[in-house]
Amino acid sequence: MSEGRFEMKYALPLERRPEVLELVERHLSPDPNAGSVAAALPHVTATGGPEPRGYRVSSLYFDDARLTGYTCRIDGRRIRNRIRIRTYGDPGEPSKVFLEAKRKLHKRVVKQRVAPATAAEWCAIEGPRPWNGLPPLADPLAQERLDRWCDAVDQADLHPVCRVQYWRETFSHERLRLTLDYRVGAEPTEDPRALRGDCSVDLIPPEWMVLELKYDHQPPRWMRTLVQSHGLVAEPVSKFALGIARTLRARHVADQRATTPPSIRRMMRQHRAAK
Repeated sequence: MSEGRFEMKYALPLERRPEVLELVERHLSPDPNAGSVAAALPHVTATGGPEPRGYRVSSLYFDDARLTGYTCRIDGRRIRNRIRIRTYGDPGEPSKVFLEAKRKLHKRVVKQRVAPATAAEWCAIEGPRPWNGLPPLADPLAQERLDRWCDAVDQADLHPVCRVQYWRETFSHERLRLTLDYRVGAEPTEDPRALRGDCSVDLIPPEWMVLELKYDHQPPRWMRTLVQSHGLVAEPVSKFALGIARTLRARHVADQRATTPPSIRRMMRQHRAAK
């Protein structure tokens, strides 16, 4: 199994996007397959800088009836497993369905995924658990990953709990990757076919964004410069945990505090103090 790679997350005000990208674009290239998302993100365009180009990401997260996976995240377990279904693009657009198993090993992340169907094919499968109705795959490695994903879901009796959606800009070079996520929202659902759609609950304030750095071993010098020059501090920004906390656990104040990134908590305290 791969040792995975480091994924460091930072929450920062949207107004800092132009200065961040001024450094990033010297070292990484934007995703060539990305299209303009300026119409969907007018508040991003208003900050100046390059026109936002990216895509919509939708993740349908799974957990059991006791929310064991969520509890492990709240408790700060260093080793955690996550099961989800990911799709890209707007509802109605052609898209593959990616079944993903993600394992967090402290700061490293190991991810495996398989794309056994399109969104249309997935939604056409009858029964309450569409993954069990998938036809065999021709690729043995893909079939092995599919079997492991299905076993993980069925043995732990997992089911969908919420869908998280956001718009993402991606910049990369070889194995280095930087992403910016905007308008992160969630919607509670137990429907395994509710792969895409609008979300009614904001997880990150609209005037903020989530920056993520991904690398194999040590971050290059320019990434360290980016973090140091902007005073960034890596912090837990779990879209899965935020999705559960803001929907299924919305009445639990302690959950809101535990899942909100510290930088955003400080901003909220400052706003309350200024009133």
